[in-house]
Amino acid sequence: MKKILSLFILFCFLSPSCKDENPYAGDCFVPDANVNMTINMELPEYYNLRNLGEYIVINQGNKGIYLIHNYDDLYYAIERTCTYESERECSQIHIDPKTLQLRCGTESDTAFITCCASTFSFNSSLLTGPARCNLKTYKVSQNGNSLYIRN
Repeated sequence: MKKILSLFILFCFLSPSCKDENPYAGDCFVPDANVNMTINMELPEYYNLRNLGEYIVINQGNKGIYLIHNYDDLYYAIERTCTYESERECSQIHIDPKTLQLRCGTESDTAFITCCASTFSFNSSLLTGPARCNLKTYKVSQNGNSLYIRN
């Protein structure tokens, strides 16, 4: 009986009918985007990034990037596309200033409208929600007062 069950499971994994037809759909998929930029923290618009907990929004990546100077004194460049059903328009990450967490949803004039209700930490780690993966990050390196962000 165990052999029959094992063969059935193996057949299911090898059979095309058990596989997702669209390899770019589903959980954890975030489309690749070319990111290659330099941030000069001497410039007034980036000067606050020297302080722990500060962040800026960069209009690159898929739905934007948060550049965060985390409380561990490291810089994180985090894609604002949620890893749960990333193709949905509402699956964008926003910072909740009250909880200092990243949340999936949409900001409106009067309230925050959740999309999948997933939450993430400032270092991109998954905290709660239907998402199963951390947020996509980009490499950040520092040389003096310059930050280099790339993938």
